[in-house]
Amino acid sequence: MFSYNNFRPRGFKVWATVSAATALTFAGTLTAAQADGAMSPAAPAHGSASATCEYRSFDVRAEQTQGLPGQYQLAYSKKNDALWATGTVLGGASTTATLAKIDPQTMKVEKTVALDTVPYVPKHATEPAGVQLKGAFGIDVDDVNNTVWVTNTVANEVTVYDQATLKEVFSTSKLSQDERAKIDFAHPREVRVADGKAFVGVRGSVLVFDTKTYAFLQKITVADVEDKTTAVMNMWVDESEGRAYFPVRMRDEVKIYDLKDLSQPLQVVKLHKQDPGANLYASDVVVDHSLNEIYVSSQGDKGKNSGVGVYDKTTGEFKAWIDLGGRALSLDADEDNDVVYLTDFDGKSPDKGVYVIDGRTHTVAASVAKNSSDAPFGVNDVVVTPKGVFAVDKGGAYKNAEVPFTIDYRTGKFTTASTSVKGVQNKAPEGAPADWQPAEPTPINADTLVKLTASPTGTVKGQTKPVTGSEANVKTVESRQDAEAKVTGATVVSEGQAIKVSGTGWKYPKGAEGSTIAVKYDRGKVSINGDAVIGTVEADAEGNWSIELPYPTADNSTVKDASWGPGTSHTLSFLSGSIKEGDTSRGANLDITIAQPTCGAPETMHVTPTNRDFQGYGTLVDSKVGEMAAPADPVKPEPTSNPSPSEPVKQEPMPAPSPSEPVKQEPMPAPASSTDGDSKGSGAGNTEQDPGKRASEAGGQAQGQPGAGQQGAGQQGPQAGGQGQTQGQQGSTTKSTGAAPGETGDGASTKEGGSSAATGDPASAGDDGQKASENNAPENSGDHGNAGAAASGNTMNNNGGASGTSGSQSQSGTNGSGTASQTSTPSNNSAPAAQSSLAHTGAGKLMWVAGLGAAALATGVAVVALRRKKAH
Repeated sequence: MFSYNNFRPRGFKVWATVSAATALTFAGTLTAAQADGAMSPAAPAHGSASATCEYRSFDVRAEQTQGLPGQYQLAYSKKNDALWATGTVLGGASTTATLAKIDPQTMKVEKTVALDTVPYVPKHATEPAGVQLKGAFGIDVDDVNNTVWVTNTVANEVTVYDQATLKEVFSTSKLSQDERAKIDFAHPREVRVADGKAFVGVRGSVLVFDTKTYAFLQKITVADVEDKTTAVMNMWVDESEGRAYFPVRMRDEVKIYDLKDLSQPLQVVKLHKQDPGANLYASDVVVDHSLNEIYVSSQGDKGKNSGVGVYDKTTGEFKAWIDLGGRALSLDADEDNDVVYLTDFDGKSPDKGVYVIDGRTHTVAASVAKNSSDAPFGVNDVVVTPKGVFAVDKGGAYKNAEVPFTIDYRTGKFTTASTSVKGVQNKAPEGAPADWQPAEPTPINADTLVKLTASPTGTVKGQTKPVTGSEANVKTVESRQDAEAKVTGATVVSEGQAIKVSGTGWKYPKGAEGSTIAVKYDRGKVSINGDAVIGTVEADAEGNWSIELPYPTADNSTVKDASWGPGTSHTLSFLSGSIKEGDTSRGANLDITIAQPTCGAPETMHVTPTNRDFQGYGTLVDSKVGEMAAPADPVKPEPTSNPSPSEPVKQEPMPAPSPSEPVKQEPMPAPASSTDGDSKGSGAGNTEQDPGKRASEAGGQAQGQPGAGQQGAGQQGPQAGGQGQTQGQQGSTTKSTGAAPGETGDGASTKEGGSSAATGDPASAGDDGQKASENNAPENSGDHGNAGAAASGNTMNNNGGASGTSGSQSQSGTNGSGTASQTSTPSNNSAPAAQSSLAHTGAGKLMWVAGLGAAALATGVAVVALRRKKAH
């Protein structure tokens, strides 16, 4: 299982506050000079305590709502004021995944994307068993070209979408085999955009693309590609500074490059291991320019080396270690306030989700709780934006979430569901031939989206912490007269606390017994209770002993004022030979210092987010065609030209047509056979249907892997003169999504016995199953031939007219209203008259009417002439 880090154009500042949220105060160290009322004081010396032991205080507010299932990363577009998120549920076939556009102010998911499909090959199988979504993992925005870049890690691809329409504008899957071989994708994780380039982290290297032309520019090798655990997991690309920072897993280093010259690194920062015996696993990096510091997070190994290392940005020198435990993962920085945000990917500690770190003191000031207590994974990503700080977890707190972006792995059709069948399982006994059967349905659980803000409010008192002997350095000294006789004790002791000391090798020279040791302070200058011998202790037969000595005070000793106060130094003397007759004369001195009390940060504050109502997953947009424009108001049909009985039309006399010039009727081909009146036309692409083409020409045959067909747009076709037939647009094979009952989003065949669903053709979400072709044929994972046949839009009625169909774009949630008017035409044939391409525009019928009218007028003229002749 790999984890992902965060989006940034980083360095955005936190300005907004969040309403209806939990407010708490946390703190970070402040110098005495800064305690005079400055809200955002200059940075003190890192880790130093002020004379008054004061810390910066902040107002922290947080709220949470339902996010996407399988959340990975976030990105923010300043140009469009939009938050972007990726989500992919792993485990078996990836049948639930999407890219989402979110309003950062309201946390509402406005739009989700129907991603493309790729073949699904089960583990230990050699042939595809269906299709799966190619998934969305790493993400970044390019506001210059108004695009969003996404890594498809499982599919080893990178895809680019238009921010305005959500249409796919580039995919590495479209590259030639030679181009792909040159690029050599290997598990693309994170993508970052800067300086007209997109940087994609893969195993052993970083791939660079041109963000305008999508051309592959170069490969930056950062490690041996054969070392699969070595990768650029996350990165920091700073366009303002012109630098790129690549942390390399398993190499314990960060490589820094010039964006204008990527041929070799400018600097390599060697990373610090707090525990040399455990792995570091560098995960992310961020820079605070005002503090001139680099922060590098590491997940560590079993709680060891999990935290943040701080390095000097100029020299790369290690400065401090912030120990956190858990699995420190994603970083981002609010440089205006010198605050660093860090996620904890460990799911075991519910109160630790996002850490708020004061960059000026390298202390953890607050933590925001995660929204799950039983999940194995915690918070995956964090990003700082002008609208607040956002984080996404992988806790799955929202059970059985109904989503519109899940597919059937057998057909590739999108549907709205709260469970998903994630491919197949081999049910055969061990050693027997494989027996692949559909897996049991799995609940779809959504993760949590969190929004928080942290604003400086002033100062707060820290904690004064005395140092005890057990926490200080311990030293062993030898007797000058007898090297075997030794004394061990703390060199720094706490004021007012008993002093613990022990000894070894203090043996009595006669018999199996130990020496008697006397203790004096400052060479006998200090007396306690009137005695310069502070204490005595008898060693055992092995010469070992221990003693707790009293601390001298003004009440129990000759000590005056602060002569034994914090910061003072003293000598403890240990002597033998004078108390016990015949004992060896020895002496050993242990020098001690009375500890200065330290100023510690206040206890870390814990923030629990308040809940915001979930507002749905918005509109599902087909990435092949993008978001369609709002439908125009329906055109009102013009009044019919049929004369009213009360207003007879006066006809001008016309000469009778010459027998040699009869009125010609356009020949028409025979209509394609249809199923019933419920057959529906399909939307496709942006190309309107050619009225003269037959269904077999318009539908086409989709080729390739399951799910590789084109997606339908489902636009309604034009009407001719307010009459005649309503045209359905040319159909497509896949991914017309989200149609409500009565809508058409996919290309259902109207031929009897035709294929009802082609692999990769996402069915209209909420479709009521009224498509005639779906009732006539089973699903076929390979046959796309009849999907989207254009003639399905016109089904002949019993009167010889054609009933129009609905063809609106289902994914935009609007209903097509292609109303068809019927025009009866006299015919000697009771069968429906075949129509030409001209008839599709209504002109054929107009010519029929004009021809018949002319014939009628000619007949009338002839009758009137005959009557006049008889009258004469």
